[in-house]
Amino acid sequence: MDESIKQHYLADSPPTVVRLEIKSHFDTLKDQNLRKYAHFMSRAAFEGTRVTLRQVSPESEPIYDLILALHHASNGDWNSLAQKTQVSPEDLRFFLEYAGQFLGNCGNYKGFGDSKFIPRLSASAFEALASATTETKAAFQKANTTGGGIYETSEQSMMHLGYPKGGHMTTYYPDSPTISQEEITAIGDLMEKKGLALENTRIRKTSSGDFELLIASGVSSPPVRDRDLGDVDTFELDGDLKGKTVRLVFGDHQEEMAKIAHSIKQAKLVAANDNQKKMLDSYALSFGAGSIEAFKESQRIWVKDQKPVLETNLGFVETYRDPHGVRGEWEGFVALVNLERTRAFGTLVDSAESMIPKLPWGTDFEKDKFLSPDFTSLEVLSFGCSGLPAGINLPNYDDIRQNLGFKNVSLGNVLSAKAPNEAIPFIAESDQEVYRAFRDPAFEVQVGIHELLGHGTGKLLQETAPGEYNFDIKNPPISPVTNKPVSTWYKPGQTWSSVFGSIASSYEECRAECVAMVLGCDFGILKIFGFGDGKEDLAGEAGDVLFAAYLSMARAGLVALEFWDPKTQKWGQAHMQARYSILRTFLDAGDDFVKLSHSKEDLSDLEIRLDRSKILTHGRPAVEKYLQKLHVYKSTADVEAGKGLYDDITSVDSWWGTSVREVVLKNKVPRKVFVQANTILEGDQVSLKEYEPTLEGLIQSFAERNAIIETTVSRETPPSDPSTTACPPHPTDSLEEDDDYYTAPPPHSPASASTSSPAFPPPFSSLIFSSLPDTNRPYKVTEPGPACPPALAPPAPVEESLEPAPSSAVVADTKASFTEPKNEGSSDDGEPPPPYTEGYSPLESFTYVMAAAGGASSIITQVQQTGGPPINTLGDIGGDEHVGLDLRGTRFTLSRDELLTLPEFVLLSLFPNGLLPDGHSTNGFHDGDVFPVDYDPVSLQYMLDFFRTVAQTIPSSLPSGSNSPDLELMDPMQGSARDMLQDRAGIIVLREDLDFYVIPPRADIGHDEMLEVKRAAGRSLLRQDGIFSGLRKSEEIGSTEQHLIEMLTAGGFDRADQWGHRAPEPNKAVICSLALAKLRTDIRGDLSNNNSVGMAQKLLLFWRKPARRCWWEGIELDDVEGVEGPVKVWIRRVWTLEMSVIGLR
Repeated sequence: MDESIKQHYLADSPPTVVRLEIKSHFDTLKDQNLRKYAHFMSRAAFEGTRVTLRQVSPESEPIYDLILALHHASNGDWNSLAQKTQVSPEDLRFFLEYAGQFLGNCGNYKGFGDSKFIPRLSASAFEALASATTETKAAFQKANTTGGGIYETSEQSMMHLGYPKGGHMTTYYPDSPTISQEEITAIGDLMEKKGLALENTRIRKTSSGDFELLIASGVSSPPVRDRDLGDVDTFELDGDLKGKTVRLVFGDHQEEMAKIAHSIKQAKLVAANDNQKKMLDSYALSFGAGSIEAFKESQRIWVKDQKPVLETNLGFVETYRDPHGVRGEWEGFVALVNLERTRAFGTLVDSAESMIPKLPWGTDFEKDKFLSPDFTSLEVLSFGCSGLPAGINLPNYDDIRQNLGFKNVSLGNVLSAKAPNEAIPFIAESDQEVYRAFRDPAFEVQVGIHELLGHGTGKLLQETAPGEYNFDIKNPPISPVTNKPVSTWYKPGQTWSSVFGSIASSYEECRAECVAMVLGCDFGILKIFGFGDGKEDLAGEAGDVLFAAYLSMARAGLVALEFWDPKTQKWGQAHMQARYSILRTFLDAGDDFVKLSHSKEDLSDLEIRLDRSKILTHGRPAVEKYLQKLHVYKSTADVEAGKGLYDDITSVDSWWGTSVREVVLKNKVPRKVFVQANTILEGDQVSLKEYEPTLEGLIQSFAERNAIIETTVSRETPPSDPSTTACPPHPTDSLEEDDDYYTAPPPHSPASASTSSPAFPPPFSSLIFSSLPDTNRPYKVTEPGPACPPALAPPAPVEESLEPAPSSAVVADTKASFTEPKNEGSSDDGEPPPPYTEGYSPLESFTYVMAAAGGASSIITQVQQTGGPPINTLGDIGGDEHVGLDLRGTRFTLSRDELLTLPEFVLLSLFPNGLLPDGHSTNGFHDGDVFPVDYDPVSLQYMLDFFRTVAQTIPSSLPSGSNSPDLELMDPMQGSARDMLQDRAGIIVLREDLDFYVIPPRADIGHDEMLEVKRAAGRSLLRQDGIFSGLRKSEEIGSTEQHLIEMLTAGGFDRADQWGHRAPEPNKAVICSLALAKLRTDIRGDLSNNNSVGMAQKLLLFWRKPARRCWWEGIELDDVEGVEGPVKVWIRRVWTLEMSVIGLR
């Protein structure tokens, strides 16, 4: 690339850094439940940061890791790092500017403009800075060799986002350089016919010419009931692609989606109302299972949640950056309502119905009824995205907008953020004073109208179902553009985005901006915002606001040329393309309403001259004429006329594209990057931490936020080819078709490193983050390996005063209610074993005994672990010593106290014969010894991760009067659940062991074929991962299943929850599942009253006393691969329920 051209791609120097002011608003939020809701939803939004990075470019995520690794190496002291690596102060400044712009755009392509930017410091200087540690060296190497790297500029087309076949950068079509626009369209058309929305997808073209539709989801094999298209996952293409297939592949961005779903479930526990809880359920289902239908349901509910104190929305929302205009980029926000400004917007909403008739179209092209939306002025607390907008109008689904309504949001602290002494080129000196004084209020008015009456108006003429229309098909509306009946409309399954494709986003933004320009001339609206008395007065304050609004739009249209690429003749930013077209409309209004003035040949003195007196006589009519065409073409699905209009008015000729664009680039003003605060959860309290509005403060905020979010180090091994784009991992929760019938464990585990720790560390101290996480822990870049232990947090002690123990009868009754069937004389356990087994029935190996804690009246069934160890299975090993475990090739190192906090049935599984072999004394134990254990490492890691997350909610300091970090020993029945858990956390542990026995589908089936049928049946069962879906739905009131579900859902589970871990056991027809839930502590009860035993107390009866329950069931599977018709299977489910309490043993 020519050096003069490369200059335009250099990072801003300096970028404009501003703080997103929120503290004064957050301080008014006194309710800790609201604060926790804000915290967990903020975390969910930011947990998608790596998704956004991957959606920008392959190298963005490695560059992100490099910046964080350098922050860790510097410990925040950048000057010392520069001195250590012999990097000049100027080069250090250039690095910080690049890092700040990168983080502000969540990638190395501008969030507003879609063009790549590169550092101003040389590659050698950057490499020298990264030579500080082995980790930073590896990080730099990876960042500079993945995808297009940090500095690659050889192909100008790759400096812009766009279609891969055009040589542009995109990760929406990973590893698919030859995929064509026609192929993308064909796949989109097919999915449209099938009813699958595409916002959360990417497409990969395989070497065979087939296609994979990658769907973002927290699991790689969602239950059939949760998939938008059910059990069908492969589709045949037709036309020019006949013979090729599209296969649905779940699990794109799997780790992030799972974390997001988990945070949403935590937010649900403190949700303000049932509407929010239902919305969060739909969110969790959408991000967990990859269902856009569930996401749309969340948006339907969100629209109904009117006037909340906290507003939040997240998902794959805006489609601007997909070159095809249909796939959404991850974003999410949490914001607090500004009541004062919201009142003004509320008045605007109230006046909306009287304003809509002033727009240049008739009732045939407007919604039958204007659904009054919630219009709120918000102060942003958290916004995870590639660039903060000033306003939002959601949801984007026209079927929801037309039938249920929408919400408008104005982001007040984004609008008001400005840097001091900011230059404003192209505004005449005579207009500067008025412009500076009124551009912000003018923009607020513009945003309000744009969102409410721009995006909020208009009707799509549709054939809603074959032969059914939302207009009179026999007497179609008359187009105000042609004065003839309309002849086009949306066919069944078509949407605005699918019909208008890549221009849809910009076209709609242009339509909304034009509405703002038209209705912004209404002095009644200006009065609502506090300007003027509602009467026309161009010379007064309201006239100043109107003048600033039109002048601001003209200037935006001029500087928009920065975002036009002369090589590809393409626009890189939807809003700026729209604003350029409006400037062209102003210029075409005639009579010198707007003109570009200059006296120098090089246009270096170029200025915009706008005649205030002609806004109402020339400006508004010109925009109305343009808006009418935009609107009617959209309403009638007339893509041919609409695209022709828009392409023509946004075309850039040589004068605009060379002379004018060159002076625009020379006067370019860096866009703002925002420094956002972080919320910190300390015990039961949420606090706010703000950062300095500097480049260093911006980087620190991201580093500390990353440490809060990424509580584990990724176990994924990087691809062997560093240039490949991000792709979903191979499923790890599906059965492999091999003789071992076994899912391989991950290559390494974060818990595999033995670390030094103080004497008598609390359980999971190596897994608990302090109130503000250690941001200087290493970030793994190349090889996965041991994780560095974060800061320790001591446990809280047990309350001194304990209530008397309840009577044993209460214990017995509660235990009995868990297991005893209410239908007399009937028991699941009495059913015969299935007629087909390989060998003996597993029932023969079990002895059923009375529960020791339940007394004689309890019929709870426990599986006796013959020869199992007592609770002190680890002998005399000190609490400060560590035990090394090798679980099927994966190593873990845990302290004795950490092990003893785990459920007892897990310890019985890990150490069925005790830790030490017979004949060995504890004197033979050496710290560092590794003991082989036959246990699923992924299951244990899931449990450790969950315990760590819950441990973060425990207060990080001991109450006064206690300075012992030892674990407390107590019987949970000695006090109420509320007292016991005041400074602790209870975890409900539920395990299912599912044995299955397949009935031969025919009498003459051979052994090998039968094995394949069994494996296929196992895969089918594995997909049925709803926790409660396996329980027989007894309709009898008070049935065992009903009582069990009620108890578990009251305690912390949700009826729609899925197993947290589900995998087959090697060499067995057994599927083991594990689910964990934090015990709710907002339930009250009194153990002395049998009729009002609180659920928390009831579940605590299972602390260190695992209870088991067995069900036999005969079912038919209809989706067994390779078998026609249903396959009959006998299933034996054994559920084990136990409570764990962090802080007790």
